[in-house]
Amino acid sequence: MTTSSDRITGERLDRLMTVEIRRLNGGLPPGYVIPMYDICRAHHGEPLSSLAAGRLCDTLAQGDVVFIATGCGVAPNLPQGETDGPVGAAVLARALMLGFGARVVMATEETHAGPVRAVADVINEELGGHPPIATVCFPLGLEPGRALAESLMEEYRPRAVIFIERDGPNPEGFFHGVRGDCRKPEDVGHVYLLAQSARRRGVLSVGIGDGGNEVGFGAVRDAVTAAHPYGGSCLAGHPSGVVTAIETDVIVSASVSNWGADAIAAALAVQRRRPDLLHSQATARRLIEACVQAGARDGATFQAECTVDGIDWEGHAAIVGLLRCIVSVAL
Repeated sequence: MTTSSDRITGERLDRLMTVEIRRLNGGLPPGYVIPMYDICRAHHGEPLSSLAAGRLCDTLAQGDVVFIATGCGVAPNLPQGETDGPVGAAVLARALMLGFGARVVMATEETHAGPVRAVADVINEELGGHPPIATVCFPLGLEPGRALAESLMEEYRPRAVIFIERDGPNPEGFFHGVRGDCRKPEDVGHVYLLAQSARRRGVLSVGIGDGGNEVGFGAVRDAVTAAHPYGGSCLAGHPSGVVTAIETDVIVSASVSNWGADAIAAALAVQRRRPDLLHSQATARRLIEACVQAGARDGATFQAECTVDGIDWEGHAAIVGLLRCIVSVAL
């Protein structure tokens, strides 16, 4: 359970994770970050980072299994996915491994496996002695995905399932990027099925995103669609638009999805009284570099460079530095 001081810290963390540094033209749609955050904040009624951290603290016991799902983007622009998502997944994996001795399983699809495994390797190397992060890959298509999701939930029995920058389908079953580009159901790994299985089983689910097309935003779908700069329209003409129909128990909306993960890690550091749960600026850089070297590209520019959503690694490291300052003051 979060305390009043946790919520004050959560306000500070949320303010930082929603700083907008998007390009004014090209790239991701500007002017969308704060309206989307406000919708999610009104839905939950409290700071999002501290809420997610508090729910994880209330749920997890030593050695529990946590699924973290990530990986977004398709060819030709993002053939092995983007740098936003895997980096944040690794940050949360690290925090949960240190804070709870969690056994983390990262879920993705085969085309995104290289970058996901690369960031897992960085954390496994840094935290030698902890059970290593495992990676599972979903096949393309609905029915094979449904079988795997149920098998994984039964085999591992996770206590929490977290999604970061992982797109979910709209009500018609089509997947989208935030700009309206459409992905057919048969061309996508249906990783979101873990969220639906988690909700049926009473397992905590957390969604982290920055566009509304990602798993989690289904709980606030109509409001997010209304706030979308492009009206949430699909370029292929599907009337229900780009915003996903898939809900999670907690939805965290940030300027960059990785920053949402960073803020939750910072909130965990405060609530567990463990400043080491928040990674260093050096680790932030290593994770982005590993992701790019494994084939990921910037999701805003489509370039294979050490950037995330058009922001260079120094900017992301600076955010981590400021988060560390907030944690230090809180403790």
